[in-house]
Amino acid sequence: MAENRLKDLSGSSAKRYNAIKNFLFVAETFLLVAVLLAFAVTGLSLFVRAYLRMFFAQPVVLNAVFFFLFSVGLGILFFPVELYEGFILERHFKLSAQSFLGWLKDYFKKGALTFLITLFIVECVYALLGPFSSAWWVFASLIWLVLTLFLTRVFPYFILPLFFKSRVLPEGSLKARLQRLAELFSFSLSAIYILELSAKTNKANAMVAGIGSTKRVYLSDTLLKDFSDEEIEIIVAHELVHNKNKDIYKHFLIAFLVSAFSFYLCDVFLGGAVAYFGYSAKNDIAALPFLLLLFVAAGVCAMPLQNGFSRRLEAAADKGAIEATANPQSFITMMKKLGAKNLAEFAPGRFVEMFLYDHPPLGRRIRMAEAMMRPAAGSASGKDYGTKP
Repeated sequence: MAENRLKDLSGSSAKRYNAIKNFLFVAETFLLVAVLLAFAVTGLSLFVRAYLRMFFAQPVVLNAVFFFLFSVGLGILFFPVELYEGFILERHFKLSAQSFLGWLKDYFKKGALTFLITLFIVECVYALLGPFSSAWWVFASLIWLVLTLFLTRVFPYFILPLFFKSRVLPEGSLKARLQRLAELFSFSLSAIYILELSAKTNKANAMVAGIGSTKRVYLSDTLLKDFSDEEIEIIVAHELVHNKNKDIYKHFLIAFLVSAFSFYLCDVFLGGAVAYFGYSAKNDIAALPFLLLLFVAAGVCAMPLQNGFSRRLEAAADKGAIEATANPQSFITMMKKLGAKNLAEFAPGRFVEMFLYDHPPLGRRIRMAEAMMRPAAGSASGKDYGTKP
């Protein structure tokens, strides 16, 4: 199957799949903006808040109920799109191995988790808006950063197991190879975990999850099935270069700056919105759709910057992985297989890349490896574990 997909790497299936995904992203964004605008402009948000105040006097409870009803409404509205994108489309392109009930279970688990995390942020923001009407956005940004760090730290132990089973990679040649690679990067690799993706998808993936003492290396079982030890080694090397370069903390910094800008944008426009839309004060929960609208706008504006920064880090990790393993040929074959299994587009348009690609396009990554291979032509092959990248 992987071989057949490889032939179609830059062909019709990959192009159609990605074109549909890109269209859905744009459509969902416009729909969300339209809904948020409707809540703000029509006064629907004020009506819902006024109705809820008859039953809930405490601001914390009122905010929670308002946000719950708002989230349920959005969930119902977007469910057909989520169903098509997350289940029907993946089944159509033979990327999903999940039953409808299995997908539905994951959908509700993800929705509940997202609701709880977002509710915490909303309650924090509205608790700050009252006593810190001028500097609330600074404190909100710091709370967001701490929460992000916490969730990243607990992700391997509490969040990932909600969706995927994992097991320790058994002893063998692959584990020994990866342990030698980890030593090259001074990475403590007590255990490597196999993530059982095949129960839900035919895609392949690998990652280093967690931060600090919670870091774990995960390889999908689909990766182990269809990729050689050399190809898996270079995938892990890519992740270890990220770890060596502290890239996760660079991502945290950029994301923190974007969130701080978003909160600041909310602060700038919120005062005028109180008078224009008739909110009772800055901390009126009826203003939540307006605040979310500003967040969406700031997020879309920041996407080219964030994605461009991420692509630079990914390109550096690719280069470092090839240098560490001295095996650009395996990198090339791995990229082609990975693209074939995941139906990645070989060369997306520049505009699409700017807004939707946090990794360099497949074709560019392969050309980079080919360029690194040319100067080494005629030299001795093999790995140099004596030199750290």
